[in-house]
Amino acid sequence: MKETRMIGAVKPFNNKLFGWLYALAVIFLLVVFINLGSFLGGLVVWNLIMAGSPDVIQFLMYTIDPIFVDLFIFIFPAALVCIWVLAVERRSPKGLGFFKEKAGWEILKGWFIGFLLIGSVVGIQVLTGSIRLSQVDFSRENILSFILIMPFWFIQSGTEELLTRGWLFPVVSKHTRIWIGGAVSSLLFAILHLQNPSVSWISLLNIALFGLLACLYVLKTDNIWGISAIHAAWNCFQGSFFGLSVSGLSTGYAPMRFENGDVPELMSGGFFGPEASLFSSLVMSVYIFYLAWNLHQGSKLKAIDEQ
Repeated sequence: MKETRMIGAVKPFNNKLFGWLYALAVIFLLVVFINLGSFLGGLVVWNLIMAGSPDVIQFLMYTIDPIFVDLFIFIFPAALVCIWVLAVERRSPKGLGFFKEKAGWEILKGWFIGFLLIGSVVGIQVLTGSIRLSQVDFSRENILSFILIMPFWFIQSGTEELLTRGWLFPVVSKHTRIWIGGAVSSLLFAILHLQNPSVSWISLLNIALFGLLACLYVLKTDNIWGISAIHAAWNCFQGSFFGLSVSGLSTGYAPMRFENGDVPELMSGGFFGPEASLFSSLVMSVYIFYLAWNLHQGSKLKAIDEQ
């Protein structure tokens, strides 16, 4: 079987050494794009807000949940990597996984899978007493807030997937080996969360596991839409529906609220949230096993790695 479109879209170097060097450079560039994009995004949003009248500024400050702005800013790192791919790598950003075929279906399927994954983790936690329901408020305001924030989670999660699985993973895989691309993408994804509040070894392990899951899913679907939707649904339902911390970060309004039970943090996840729970490890490992088995059945992993 031929290599995926996303890996095939990466232009090879005539010299293998240059390919390896560029693969290393991309790791550094990714970190630069995230930090520079976030800085520029914050600067642009702040100036737009301050350009309004005092009444408008006061209205925005007191009516808009800051999380909407925090999530929206992620669009700037996404723009930077697209510009880089177009201007420096001299290829279409479409090769990052923006393929039109069944894009809508891939997004819907991804949202369902993402909900199923985080829903399974939360369900197991409830059944084991690791967390307990403390508040339910399906008011019009909370439901509306949840609906409105969904596309913003897609921007945030989609950007993380675009950089790590749409760009980094295919580039490193093309110039080295596919298993190296998967390892680099997964480990760097975990490293990028090192400064999150309440981070621990289990939370980093689970984030790396999600990175591996994402790489396998991208190999299976060969587009960026599906994994972006899985990631977005995982974060959105975890934080903005169940009211749990997302990677150690509080997420504002939610129709439901849970509190940790009197159990070890390895079960509840502690202040980091479900992503620091062994139940997340279990659920993701099961799905990783399924994806790897599915790819192996089609001999896709072997075929791609032999390119």
